Amino acid sequence: MSEIITAENIDTVVQRNKGIVDEVSAQALKLQKNPSIKNPSIMRVPSMSQLALLILQGFGLVQMPIEDKYWSGAIYVKEGKIVPVINTALPRVNQYFAAWHEIYHLLFDKVSFDHIIENDNMMEERKAEYFAACMLLQDVDKYFANLTTMDTVSKVMYCMSAFEAPYKAVLISLYEDAVQRKNENLKSQIKEILDLKIDDMPNRFRRLGLDDSLVMPSYVVNTSYLHEQIKKCEEANPELKYHEDNESFLENIMKEIRVVTRPDR
Repeated sequence: MSEIITAENIDTVVQRNKGIVDEVSAQALKLQKNPSIKNPSIMRVPSMSQLALLILQGFGLVQMPIEDKYWSGAIYVKEGKIVPVINTALPRVNQYFAAWHEIYHLLFDKVSFDHIIENDNMMEERKAEYFAACMLLQDVDKYFANLTTMDTVSKVMYCMSAFEAPYKAVLISLYEDAVQRKNENLKSQIKEILDLKIDDMPNRFRRLGLDDSLVMPSYVVNTSYLHEQIKKCEEANPELKYHEDNESFLENIMKEIRVVTRPDR
């Protein structure tokens, strides 16, 4: 699970990011330039957020609502099978960020699936967060700087809408740029609003004329890709008997995820 970033620890997080920026930025660029991303069927995807979901579908994405605001997604590993899961009870912008976070683990993480060393795993989580920001928030600082005069929170919401990214992710990216530019005024403004509990985000979006669906849950339940793959295998090899085992495996994954993420655990 990723650490909770606050005004108190954001400078530590930014300092830690300096040690991974070259590695993770190169990984993000590598993915962006991957020839498969330029496939015509993928290029029709309207945004980076939708591209993330499309990539995860290729790994058998499971989407389901889980009433735990701190559980955005995970890579579920069982019996040698790896299945990405996204929590659709969270706002859509959080789902998109979580999707790129999990893509990092699937494509670049060489630590988390092999052994458990707490410090290594925490660093991989930081890399996954930074990778997601690289994929979704490129040039957010320029967009923010060009917004018309308004309060800082409203500017952040415009950034959230334009880049389809969560509130804190936008602020952290802006804070990093402010650190680089030695913009103490912006750093102070960001720290003042970083820990705000905004319970009426959809209303604020509507008042600004923004699409409020981005900051609302989708509650999607989707295991269709895995079911389709099981069905294709069954049609191709109807004489084999392991298809029922695959269906049972998928159902067990769903049950175990619900147990792991129970609010009372």
